[in-house]
Amino acid sequence: MPPDPLREALASRAFASRQRSQPALPVAGQLAALGGASVRAVVFFGSRKTQASPDAWSAFDLFVLTHGYAAFYRSLREAGRLARRPGLVAALNHALPPNQISIRGGGRDAGGWHAKCAVISLEAFLRETSPRRHDHFCLGRLCQPVEVLYLADETARGSVLDALVSAHALTYAWVRPWLPERFDASSYCRTLLRVSLAQEIRPEPAGRAEALFLAQQDDLVPVYRVLLEQLAARGELVALTSGTFALARPVSGAERTRIRGYFAWSLVRATARWAKYIVTFDDWLEYIVRKAQRHTGQEIALTARERRFPLFFLWPRLFRYFRDKDRSLPP
Repeated sequence: MPPDPLREALASRAFASRQRSQPALPVAGQLAALGGASVRAVVFFGSRKTQASPDAWSAFDLFVLTHGYAAFYRSLREAGRLARRPGLVAALNHALPPNQISIRGGGRDAGGWHAKCAVISLEAFLRETSPRRHDHFCLGRLCQPVEVLYLADETARGSVLDALVSAHALTYAWVRPWLPERFDASSYCRTLLRVSLAQEIRPEPAGRAEALFLAQQDDLVPVYRVLLEQLAARGELVALTSGTFALARPVSGAERTRIRGYFAWSLVRATARWAKYIVTFDDWLEYIVRKAQRHTGQEIALTARERRFPLFFLWPRLFRYFRDKDRSLPP
């Protein structure tokens, strides 16, 4: 079988560039040790990976891939890193994967670390990066540069690489309606980031997609240039001049409706996950407040009542925040 250029391009970045993520390597190793034999892989993504405006409070964003939720959470509980009952957290993971959990090491001072872990089974990870996916959560993160920091064995390596290749290839299926008439790899990447971020509930203001592109373009553009060339070779795109492309077939009304429905359903599931994180993510309120402050530059001071009963009294502030979060940005 001839080599797959997209697979090779992703492998060279996801597995051979770990020296760029030295601070995250020991974190991934400690997480694998805490989770025990159930951990199959740890995948690094997010602002710490891309260096897109992280600060001292930014957590390491990690996919933790397991072959058994119950065993993983029991190991965390035995190590004193899980406050909830393992059975409850595992059940929530089965119901709407992934779970988001917070794990700290070395204390909360400058010498400690904080990991925000998206816990998902390897089987679900492969499904959620395939055409059989239930929503956009995994694709929205894995279409960006990631690094695989821990692997249990070569079988896990092949499965993770399969998922990354599929996540990148599938971008064409959901970004088509928003592509300009003519586009190159850079404009393709800018479009997919803008569309993907717009379809999620996120505390970041407008402009985050462009900031992500600028931080990641050296990794993004070469990979997606390979994808566009493959799509052109298969007749999905028309290759023009100077590395530009156009759609070989127009976007139909039915296709546009289907893709908008996909994103609408993903938003429903994302909203349900936010409710689940209240159970699975320790200090969830403090984390959200600090993240909102980091991305807006505005101080957010919660009242004692909002901190004590956030599910009842935080909604008005939340609605105002999402309404006004872009107004403080320069024109």
